[in-house]
Amino acid sequence: MPNSRKEFEHNMNLLAESFETDRVTININMSETIKGIMAVKYAPNRRVNLHTVNEMARLMANTTANMRYFNESKFEDDNK
Repeated sequence: MPNSRKEFEHNMNLLAESFETDRVTININMSETIKGIMAVKYAPNRRVNLHTVNEMARLMANTTANMRYFNESKFEDDNK
């Protein structure tokens, strides 16, 4: 769960990056999630317009960030 706007925007940018690099895919049957993510608008300076973020987009961004954090920490633990 992000504690600030900066952390939330970081999560949204991680989600966008995950789609671009094919680390995350969405089943076509998850139409509400797809609509929510597609509706998110960014300012020219890559700031997220919070009024355009619905619950599904927020949930997907935070879940993706948590999964990435979990995988990185697990990788570090495995390499010790």
